[in-house]
Amino acid sequence: MDHGDDRIAVEIGIIQDVIDTVERRLRAYEGQGRQVVVPRSHIYAAVLHRVITSARELWYRPTLDGGEVLDQLLDGSLLDELLRDYLASAN
Repeated sequence: MDHGDDRIAVEIGIIQDVIDTVERRLRAYEGQGRQVVVPRSHIYAAVLHRVITSARELWYRPTLDGGEVLDQLLDGSLLDELLRDYLASAN
């Protein structure tokens, strides 16, 4: 495996981590009686776009693991803000 393959594996892992994190949060919201009002694929795309945009801002290493928002998304601190527009109360 060369370094390019390693980088691809890291980025695929990051994409999977982001999708898994978003899915867990969406399920938690649904468990609280909230409804997802857009297709899940749209939400995943919006969150991944945020990660990609953040990574592109880095001129020295524009890879997904370098994106400044990645840690905030994975720990959930930014995720609530991003998901807010895609949820509605079940009432």
